[in-house]
Amino acid sequence: MEIASKSEVLYQQLCRKIAAMRDGTPFPTVRQLMAEYQVSQATVSPAITLLKERGLLESVPRQGMFVRRDRSGNAPKILMFHPDWDSPYLRQIQRELEWAAKKHHFNLEIILFDYREDICATLNNYNADLIVIDSITNDQLSPLQIFQISRAAAPVILCSNAVPFKEIRYVCGDDVAGGALAARHLAQLGHCRIGLLYCEPHMLTVESAVRSFQFTASTCGCSVTMLDCGMHPGDVPEPMISRFARAFRAGEYDFSALFAISDYGALKMLQALRALQVDVPGDLSILGFGNVEMPGIEELATIDISKRKIAEAVMEMAANILSGKSGFETQITIMPELVDRRSLCPLPACRTV
Repeated sequence: MEIASKSEVLYQQLCRKIAAMRDGTPFPTVRQLMAEYQVSQATVSPAITLLKERGLLESVPRQGMFVRRDRSGNAPKILMFHPDWDSPYLRQIQRELEWAAKKHHFNLEIILFDYREDICATLNNYNADLIVIDSITNDQLSPLQIFQISRAAAPVILCSNAVPFKEIRYVCGDDVAGGALAARHLAQLGHCRIGLLYCEPHMLTVESAVRSFQFTASTCGCSVTMLDCGMHPGDVPEPMISRFARAFRAGEYDFSALFAISDYGALKMLQALRALQVDVPGDLSILGFGNVEMPGIEELATIDISKRKIAEAVMEMAANILSGKSGFETQITIMPELVDRRSLCPLPACRTV
């Protein structure tokens, strides 16, 4: 790992200091900074120069330095990094974040990044009061990425990613609880044999929901058949879903309900089965995950983790940080809810084992 210079470390510290100050506030002199941080002038001067270049400080002759953050009007500037991977879920959470930012009167700028690249390494290249990173593709962050986020010049909030490290701020849905809720509901409807459609890339958050579903189904006395699309980031599940649908129609699978780990996969399976004259939910009940706005969602039963609640929590946390408030929660988990629609029907209760 490359070691930052003393000036770079001080620059990051001063950015965090400025983030808690209002525009127009007098900033400490070079000598005061030398005393406060126990560093030399050779360390302070490059950091101050960079702060001025990035529009965070302004020198006024015979008056000193003042905080001058580069903003539109007086609204705090928030950068939202959003992956360029096209998905209904990502589009919906982006819309909700934009709505919540507007509600708080933030100046929000959206920056699309290549989902295959490490956005954490570039955070200090941007000038902002606060940064929101939405849906990092590799959600099992490395120690270096955690260090980069926790030591970024501007405060960072992760959206849709949970990193249980005390210096990381995040808002996400409880995928473990979502998987458990799905399994319990299908068992309560009498489905003892359940298919599990793994139609998302194998990432930490998805794995958590899958393991929770399997464990809860087992404790309810249900058997689970895994249908894994074998996806990687950027892949689409349609070819494998078509294959699984044909196999079910041919009688190769013995389950009465299917839980798909995403609504997109659930809807594609529903469409493929109906094209084969399979009755949903008469022949097979289908339960999705996400409650994502897309054509057909109005008939799909699903596990909903509210995108609006996530977005509101992110921007409320941002408001608390930017106002200098203390004592608020910085790691927030949104609980799931069942949305029961026409793709489910009950069976006679089965005996547990």
